Amino acid sequence: MKSSMLDNEVSSSEAPNPETGTDETSDTESFKCELPRSRQSGSKGKNLTGAPVIEVINVKKSYILGDMEVPILNDINLTVYEGEFLAIMGPSGSGKSTLMNLIGFLDRPTEGKIIIKGLDINELSDKEVARLRGLEIGFVFQTFNLIPRLTALENVELPTYANAREGVDTRKRAKELLNLVGLGDRMHHKPGELSGGQSQRVAIARALINDPAILLADEPTGNLDSRTGCEILNMFTRLNEEGRTIVMITHDPEIAKYADRVVLVKDGIVQSSKE
Repeated sequence: MKSSMLDNEVSSSEAPNPETGTDETSDTESFKCELPRSRQSGSKGKNLTGAPVIEVINVKKSYILGDMEVPILNDINLTVYEGEFLAIMGPSGSGKSTLMNLIGFLDRPTEGKIIIKGLDINELSDKEVARLRGLEIGFVFQTFNLIPRLTALENVELPTYANAREGVDTRKRAKELLNLVGLGDRMHHKPGELSGGQSQRVAIARALINDPAILLADEPTGNLDSRTGCEILNMFTRLNEEGRTIVMITHDPEIAKYADRVVLVKDGIVQSSKE
């Protein structure tokens, strides 16, 4: 299991209120997020020579509303390389979340191809798509998407009910991951008993349960205070340094600085790509 570097990311600054489960942080508004050394100007560039793990080729996506066809994405072309940390930016309604849903096989393109690790979604059955998504892609959402009636441990283990790698003790791995993200003492608590930052840590542990090659994060700090958001971003940095490919949706240029490369999506097209 890829684990070592996250141990240093457990912070004492997040002190949940045991009654409300909210984060108790002082001077949140004045807190300024500092980029890790590896992401600071002049030191974060990578020589991305690995194979493409995500290929988006001439992709269009539209939806039918009554008698109207509403275009969302138009002729999108994008390649993400193994070990890359990519940020996709754009204003609300630009199509960036739709693009992430297509990359994560949560939806299918109207036209074009989505290829993950050499496999074309258009050539796979629904069962094959579900297995590829379950084993190779981990999802982290802004709203955490935890099941309220399940404990943190059960939430982390949940993806393995449908897909699991052969020979893995999923309960043991779920416990290891919760210890890894600093929640070993909260694994039997339900989401309503956790702070926002703790809930997002559970979501990250859940995303890692099947040891995926790719992490997709949609506004992962959007519901967190600044300090806790920085801790989560630093956690993503460590995961990326361990070899995970990360694609993160954000509208905030300060958050995008954590990435190796930024892609701007506006009006349904990729308008620019820069390191």
